[in-house]
Amino acid sequence: MIIRYWQAARQAYLKGLQIREPIITSDYRKEAASMKAKGIFDFMGEKGLTSLEIFYSRRLDEFLMRGMKEWDENLDFSAYARDFIYLDILTEHYRGIGTKELAADLEELGLGEYLGRVEQLMTQGRHEGIEFYYHGARNIRAAFCKHSVTLGRNNRFHAIRAGAMRRHELHEPELDVITDGLNLSRAMSYKNAVAAIPFGGCKTVVQCAPVKLDDYETIGFLSYVADRTRNFPGADMGLEEAMVDVIHERFTRNFVGGAKSPLVSTGTPTAYGELCAIKEACDFLYGSSELSGRTVAVQGLGHVGFPLAEYLLKEGARLIVSDIEKAKVQQLEQRYGTERVKEAPPDEIYTVDADVFAPSAMGGIITEDRIPRFKFKIILGSANNQLKATSQEQEIELAEKVADAGILFVVDWAHNTGGVIAAALLWQLQDEADEEQLRPRIELACRTNFRKLLEQARQTGKTATELVYEKVEKMVYGGEG
Repeated sequence: MIIRYWQAARQAYLKGLQIREPIITSDYRKEAASMKAKGIFDFMGEKGLTSLEIFYSRRLDEFLMRGMKEWDENLDFSAYARDFIYLDILTEHYRGIGTKELAADLEELGLGEYLGRVEQLMTQGRHEGIEFYYHGARNIRAAFCKHSVTLGRNNRFHAIRAGAMRRHELHEPELDVITDGLNLSRAMSYKNAVAAIPFGGCKTVVQCAPVKLDDYETIGFLSYVADRTRNFPGADMGLEEAMVDVIHERFTRNFVGGAKSPLVSTGTPTAYGELCAIKEACDFLYGSSELSGRTVAVQGLGHVGFPLAEYLLKEGARLIVSDIEKAKVQQLEQRYGTERVKEAPPDEIYTVDADVFAPSAMGGIITEDRIPRFKFKIILGSANNQLKATSQEQEIELAEKVADAGILFVVDWAHNTGGVIAAALLWQLQDEADEEQLRPRIELACRTNFRKLLEQARQTGKTATELVYEKVEKMVYGGEG
């Protein structure tokens, strides 16, 4: 389906122009509020579809869609893996809808322009597709965002992509959630490439109520989605690590992590990798990797931020921390004292006086407006998609502005790889994985190779962000250019 908006966007893209205006605007949200259906999942509900896929061929520059009813409304997902698996026929009333009919139905419901915006996001990020899975009875909305599969195509594992599963609240705008998933899946392709992991990039974003550990219906559905999409997710923001233990016991082994895992949470290895990168950056900039006497601002004390804060404190750093949950800040203060741990309000963490800024929460926090207000000399943290951008070109441009401000910064996926390295080790070795095998792999990626990247950037006069993109392009896109 090509509509007027999409024609204009595509013409601009083919001419090599960059669309700089934000894709999601307040005017558009007002328009969306007046539509008969406000998004893809509303459309699926009205049409009685359980799954819908959008495919994009980069070679042909074409989109295809298919929508399907694959299971009945009363299917008991708490019995997944016991009574049925993702390969089974789950309804006597299967039906499928192709591209033309879906396009016409979307247009009729006022979602033609909305689809065009989703397609534009996919084109900008060079994605391969999105698979939508809808549990209507529970209003669980899962979008599996697929970036490049090149790295995973011939890896001889069941899974061909790797990327975590993240939960969003139901009140969040669907297009914001899709954008988050696409940005994260693109970053995962690059992250896997730079970490030498043989899996393509993906991300599953789920909109649903908070998941309780005894809610086997919801957890069974999420397990179905993971098996169906041939990836091995871990529990990301909004989902408890202990949920993975329930999944392992009742549903599938195709999740990694869990409180009972031999490597426990993937947050701690990610934090260790960030510590390695921060120390190398300090040595590169100041001539010493010592953190004693340095001040580090840590935004977010979650799965990664809290262990990172502890690593930094044990290295002698002073911290300025922010988190919406004050209990986490108080926990650090009680352990290490208020002389070494200071709290900043969440909206003021961007302007505190610190040597290093370590974003460890949500992405999109490095914006053109904020850059002049930063007082940091180094920005390195675990948060995904720290640059407020939706394409590689926009990220490189924004990274140059950070460098022009005198700040050492490297795009997050080039160093927040500890978690995915741990996940891949768990996937490949299962219960035989251990810390002795993991730490050298993290140090190679986040210390040795990261330092090489900084040195090469200095020699070439390019930002480390632009340089690392150049390094992984062929790996991610299979030589397409």
